[in-house]
Amino acid sequence: MGRQMGPTAVRSTFVRGLMYGVAVALLFFAAALGVGISQRSIVPTLSLIGTSIVLEAQPAAAASIPLGFHPFIGAVISILANLISLPIMMFAFGEIVQRWKWARKRLQKAERLSQKYGRFGVWILIPLCPILGAYVCMAIGYLLRWNTTLVVTSILIGMVSSTFIIAYGGWAIVGLFR
Repeated sequence: MGRQMGPTAVRSTFVRGLMYGVAVALLFFAAALGVGISQRSIVPTLSLIGTSIVLEAQPAAAASIPLGFHPFIGAVISILANLISLPIMMFAFGEIVQRWKWARKRLQKAERLSQKYGRFGVWILIPLCPILGAYVCMAIGYLLRWNTTLVVTSILIGMVSSTFIIAYGGWAIVGLFR
């Protein structure tokens, strides 16, 4: 067993982790907004950022075409905006597991599976990310106690590839009817 932290230390760790998550989220927001402003379109950029946060990057990439964005720019804004909430989610999952004993007990079973299949199982998130979304895949990876770096990498591979395919596919379909 370990040393118990006092309420002040727990609160300090909580606030510090929350601040890191919010700071990284603000960086992703600023990057998405900066890419959109470079195209001289603030309102469509904010609309695209909101769509990506709520509905994931893939529907936002499809919505970027009627908003007038080039497929590459629309996909980049959608991806950056979808990454806004991931750092906060990672922090929240860590806090839930750390503070709730019943969650720790439930995850001990998942940890045994993770040790057995984690190195290879994490890559299943690549094809699942376009279907389930980055948020659900992050939760699956965290609940199965997979390596966070591998989880984020597989989510990024799945999200980036599917977002670009959808953005350029939508652009090609719209081009057929012009």
